Amino acid sequence: MQLTWQARGGPGRQHNVLMELQLNKVKFRHEVYPDNAKEASRQILLVSDVEVRDRLASSQFNKFLYQHSSESRPKQSHANMIRIVAVHVRPDPKLTVQECSLKVTLLPLRLNIDQDSLLFLFGFFTDMSRLKKSKEDGTVQCYTPRHNTPTHQAPVMTVNVAGGSRTPSPEPPTFLIQLEEDANKQDSDRVSALPSANQQLNDRPPTPPIFFRSFYFSREVPIRLDYQGKRVDMTHGPLAGLLMGLGQLNSSELRLKCISYRHGLLGFDKLVTFVLNEWLQDIKKNQLPSLLGGVGPMHALVQLFQGIRDLFWLPIEQYQKDGRIVRGLQRGANSFTTSTAMAALELTNRLVQAIQSTAEMAYDMVSPGPSVRRRVPGPKGKRRRYNQPADIREGMANAYMLVKEGIGETAQTLVRVASEEHEQKGMSGAVGGVLRQIPPTVVKPIILATEATSNVLGGMKSQLVPDARREAVEKWRSED
Repeated sequence: MQLTWQARGGPGRQHNVLMELQLNKVKFRHEVYPDNAKEASRQILLVSDVEVRDRLASSQFNKFLYQHSSESRPKQSHANMIRIVAVHVRPDPKLTVQECSLKVTLLPLRLNIDQDSLLFLFGFFTDMSRLKKSKEDGTVQCYTPRHNTPTHQAPVMTVNVAGGSRTPSPEPPTFLIQLEEDANKQDSDRVSALPSANQQLNDRPPTPPIFFRSFYFSREVPIRLDYQGKRVDMTHGPLAGLLMGLGQLNSSELRLKCISYRHGLLGFDKLVTFVLNEWLQDIKKNQLPSLLGGVGPMHALVQLFQGIRDLFWLPIEQYQKDGRIVRGLQRGANSFTTSTAMAALELTNRLVQAIQSTAEMAYDMVSPGPSVRRRVPGPKGKRRRYNQPADIREGMANAYMLVKEGIGETAQTLVRVASEEHEQKGMSGAVGGVLRQIPPTVVKPIILATEATSNVLGGMKSQLVPDARREAVEKWRSED
């Protein structure tokens, strides 16, 4: 793949180990007040939209983090996903010491977490914390993080302008090349300069941590969480390894409660620790049922019981509200029908996926070559995965195309094997090659049938709940 010099990076960079942070419409304002005013300064950060995109080759998720919206909670076009206001005040006009009042506002979040992506982020921030600690200790050292990421890169920014975008040049500018050459020339002198640099860093007075006189997390933030575990890894401990490897969450719900703290905290680290501890304690005490409601097939069962509850409770609630019992019966019947149908579709889809996984495992056992689960080119490569169908008609069309492509690939494989064996061994080799293809040929229709059934069920789900297709498009990675 031809990459620009910005995307190509330094030597040894792995382009299949990547996660992207995308910020849309970032606004920052810094206000400074006179010396005789009580307020010293104010900073306002507004971010319209934030997305963390999963680009790991081993993950099938498309977006790791983004704003959650649905028909019941529509996306506000002019609302900011992140709003941070920091006001620095002077408690004593005679002193230069300042205190900060911090206010944070977030919109609802959606998380799709793959185990490999979680471990990647954990390793990345661990490496960053080690680098920060080495700087705080006053030691100047070259540090190479994981995945062979280059330590020295030129800062790059791509600016979109009205009427188009500025396309970067295929090669780095001359002054950047000159800077890199000068840096390489000074590598030999860097070792001798380390003691003096360390001495200068040690002579500087330490910067006092900022004092947060108050902190406000002004709005409760609901979080919809999906997690996909893949394997048991004991490197992070036996309990954590089992939970990460065997855990499967589907549409679990969490809420970050509002926080109003006015007793003061010294340092940003203590502030983060306090906030995380408050949220964790609230989740442990009040939100474990909603979190465990997404484990395995529990979400479908919860939907089923919710529909049964609405069938009897909504008429009573409507009658108590305005006396319209017929309207309550209609609402209860609609909720019961939708909830039970969605629960039945999800349970059926899980059963179909289990059969498909078993068939794929059997296919890999009886056939040579790469796994059928890998998307690799060739006669044994897996066909392209269709996007979530919009309705049952599109689901039936996708199922038909899957079966048609699968039968064609099977026939091509038989012809190819028979031809190759005939060239090498004659008629006996051709017959033997066809006989060796009988076990995988018997298993292949089961895989095709389960994939086709999944598409039909996906179309029915999208037709019942329009939000399902939009969530699937944002959640799963497409072939493009």
